[in-house]
Amino acid sequence: LFEALALEDIRSAADLLRGVYEDTDGRDGFVSIELPPELSQNAQASRDEALRLHRLASRPNVMIKIPGTAAALPAIAETVAEGVPVNVTLLFSPERYARVVDAYLQGLELRAGRSKDLRGCASVASFFVSRVDAGVDKDLAALAERGGAAGEEARALLGKAAVANAKLAYQIFKKEFSGPRFEALKRKGARAQRLLWASTGTKNPAYADTLYVAELIGPDTVNTMPPATLQAFRDHGACRPSLDEDVAG
Repeated sequence: LFEALALEDIRSAADLLRGVYEDTDGRDGFVSIELPPELSQNAQASRDEALRLHRLASRPNVMIKIPGTAAALPAIAETVAEGVPVNVTLLFSPERYARVVDAYLQGLELRAGRSKDLRGCASVASFFVSRVDAGVDKDLAALAERGGAAGEEARALLGKAAVANAKLAYQIFKKEFSGPRFEALKRKGARAQRLLWASTGTKNPAYADTLYVAELIGPDTVNTMPPATLQAFRDHGACRPSLDEDVAG
């Protein structure tokens, strides 16, 4: 019953965004539906379910969400190789993100090896942001309460971990999608797997309501803002290429 209802919603949303998909030559206008969580440790089952769901959705602008677990990495490569759009989700560390990029490139290479067209392959890597601060800030606050020089340093770092983490991931993106491995695939029509910033609503009211938008702006990225955050940025946000600022810091 859930699947039937979810697919009905997904098809409706995909139809609403079909014009965007066509106007951008398949770059934008996607809707995502995720795999059942119990498959997250089973690569073969994840791959099979991804293909089945995409076939049932019967829309070219539907992405299948596959969690970026270590076990699911082969499923990501195989699903990309089958030409199914993939949203690799629940990414929190630059290290795991680097492995996801490798899986995407493997998928493109597999597809190219089968003499299949790469031009229609679409993928994003969903890197979570605000939840990182929510977790790290608890440890920093505990350190800050102890006082002293270390406590002051910890206090100064509150609300900084998530953006720093995302900026490091973006540096991996820039390196991997400008190197010779991807360039060879690009000549065959492949597109970069864009970084998607997820969980970008500000959870701590002490921080700016546009923090995880204003500080994460750069080429080839997507920001899935909740409505309140989108409205806040429309109202008082400012665009600047912030992702390349103070990377060394």
